[in-house]
Parts: sequence; C-alpha cells; structure tokens
Amino acid sequence: MMKMISSFFKKRKSGSGYQAGEFPLRTVPGEYGSGQQRRKWSLSRIKYLFGSRKRVEPDGYSRQAPRSNRFYRRAILFLIVAATGWLIFSGGKGWVEKGLAKITFFQVNELVLSGCSSTNCTELREQSHIILHQTSLIGMKTMEIEKRLLQNPRVSSARVMRNWPAGVEIAIKEHVPVALLQSSTSHSGQLYYIDKKGEPYMPVAVGDNLDFPVVTGLAEVKDPNVKRRATEEVLIFLKKINKNNPHLPAQSVSEIHVNSAGELVVYLVEYPFPIFFGDGDTRKKYKKLVRVLQALYKKQRGEEIISRVEYIRMDYFNDKVLVAESESG
Repeated sequence: MMKMISSFFKKRKSGSGYQAGEFPLRTVPGEYGSGQQRRKWSLSRIKYLFGSRKRVEPDGYSRQAPRSNRFYRRAILFLIVAATGWLIFSGGKGWVEKGLAKITFFQVNELVLSGCSSTNCTELREQSHIILHQTSLIGMKTMEIEKRLLQNPRVSSARVMRNWPAGVEIAIKEHVPVALLQSSTSHSGQLYYIDKKGEPYMPVAVGDNLDFPVVTGLAEVKDPNVKRRATEEVLIFLKKINKNNPHLPAQSVSEIHVNSAGELVVYLVEYPFPIFFGDGDTRKKYKKLVRVLQALYKKQRGEEIISRVEYIRMDYFNDKVLVAESESG
C-alpha cells in the first residue's frame, strides 16, 4: 500500500508507454514470459486519461483552415466589393452597360404591341423610340418609354416589358369614349372626347367618330360645386344608357344639356321634345323614364303616342312624371 502511495509522488522517468515520459511501464513476470509489461498507476497517467479528449487533433472536414488562407480569402472578397463600389460611384456602371449594349445578342429583334384598337400601332412604335436590331435591352429605360407612349392622347396606360434576351412587349390601354363635351355654348365651341371619368382627353378631328351623346352647357356653369354635382349626374346617366336598354340606348340620345343651375335636360335623336331631369336622383329617374318611353312607343290608331309628346318632366311633383302632349294630340 505504501509503495502504491509513494509511486504517485515519484518523478516521471523517460521510457516507453502511450507517450514517452507520461507513465512508465515496468516488466513483471507472468505466464507469457518475463517480457510482459504492466502499466504503472501514476498521477501522470491519470491526468493523461482525463485529458485525452483535449489532446485529440481535429482531422478531415472538421479541421479549420489555416489562418493565412482565411486572410487571403477575406482580402480577395474585400477587393471585389471595393472594385464594384468604385465602378458604381465613379461612372463605371455606364461603361459596362455601354459595352454590353453593343452585343448583338441583347439587341431587340422582336417588338410586340397589344391593346391597340383605335390607336395606330405604327405611330406607337415610333413614339417608343425602339429600333429593331439597334436598341438593346441592356440599359433600356422602360419608364421613359412608358411616359413617351402616354403622350398619345388615346393611351390611358402603358406597360413596357423585356422578354430576354432580345424581345420587348408593350401593353397599352386606351381611353374609351362615352360622350362628346362641348367646350362652350357657342356653335363654334370645340368638341372633346370624354371617358367614363368625365375627363376630356382628345379633341375631335375631322373624320373622327361622332356617334356619341353631346354634353353641352357644363363649361358655362360658374359655381364649382354645382358643376361637380352636375358632372356626377351626367356620368350616372351616361353609364345607364350605355347598358343599351332597347327603350333608351346610348344611340338614341343626342344631347345632355346642363343649365346654369346644374339641372339636366335630355334630348333624343328622333324626337325634338326635351326631357327635364332636374338636379338629382338620376338613377331613379332613369328607371322611370324607361317605363314611360316603353308606354309611349306603343301605337294608337296606327300612330306612336310619343310623336304627340311636347315635353316630359321627371321632377314634376312628389316623384311624379308629367308627360305633356301637344294641342293637336
């Protein structure tokens, strides 16, 4: 026992073992001969066993890269980022784009336009400034092209899309006219097409389609609030007649006049009498007018009743409709 205790305090000797100088082995006799060695229990050996995990060297994929290699990689990454920033802020980006734009592979060889109905597609191609086999997709400013296309009065919206590597598609939406707006009450007043929002977008030229109701008097209304409410009522009426009810289609209305008080007066194409709508409840009054016209288009003694009408008041009294006939009727 004393020998075992004293062995813990002995100095380590050089010799063989798992590691030279760690824990010496001594030879003891045994059945396999005198050459068999027994491990000596010592403090150094116990320390070695408990500290063996810390001394295992990492190998394979878990081994960390040398510090020198990591330094070189970071240096290369820094140089790439610095070079990119320099190109962007010093105008080098433009040089790169110009160089790529000269490559034939990225030059436009196909230009497709969609949505053209009343608009001349050839005119839109010219306005886009896209030249086949010369304009490149690299550096193309699509927003600038869209702004140029919107300068065409018939175009309400435009979208330019790249089809890589060498195609461009332009999708447009056109203004849809619902009526003509007279700029003044004089006969020489200019007519403009207006869309469903009431916005005049293009003057009427010689040879243009005139088969729309004409809105008159609106330009002469002085009070802006009265003018705004009257415009809203006009648009409601236009929306209703564009549903093309057989008794009151859009083609049957020749004029929608707005007086100074903002009241609507409607005139039909085939009959000269006025239809007084007043200054509100246009939806409700439209439905009543359809029923009234349905009754007036009936014939009595081979003649339509509507031919004897002098005027119709949709705002007569307590939501009543007054149909006045001529004296001959």
